[in-house]
Amino acid sequence: MSTIEQEQENRETIIRIEGTLALMDNKLNNLRDNHLFHIEKDVRQLRTFIWFIGSTVFLQMCYLIIRTLM
Repeated sequence: MSTIEQEQENRETIIRIEGTLALMDNKLNNLRDNHLFHIEKDVRQLRTFIWFIGSTVFLQMCYLIIRTLM
């Protein structure tokens, strides 16, 4: 194989690698921008639900304690 053919093959390989890197960068940006937003939204909803349940249980306990004292 001559050096010219080797250089051409190397160029083609580099172009292929650069295309693969661009695709991976695109997928990582999509994951960061889209999926993490939805995960954060779901965690926020779960936190709100847990606060609601905890507050309800606390108020019921307060009600029972006040009712037994009267």
